[in-house]
Amino acid sequence: MTVILVNCVTLGLYKPCADEVCATVRCRILQVFDHLIFVFFAVEMLVKMTAMGIVGKKAYLAETWNRLDMFIVLAGFVELVSVQWRIRDQLATP
Repeated sequence: MTVILVNCVTLGLYKPCADEVCATVRCRILQVFDHLIFVFFAVEMLVKMTAMGIVGKKAYLAETWNRLDMFIVLAGFVELVSVQWRIRDQLATP
């Protein structure tokens, strides 16, 4: 629950219009927190999948909240990868 609260606070502090390019110290700190929170939830999902199994009557995907958590983690992964590709493309372009 604490991690969810910290995530809410960091989301509230983020300024998407002002932080289009993350150059300020505040933005970089929020970015680090965002990555740490993502890793926490991804590890939680993987541990629960390992403990419960993925598919089945009492497995991870049998619970609606777990499906929502998985969707959020996968969306975060897609966003993380797309940002990395965009940065790599910007560095490669002269």
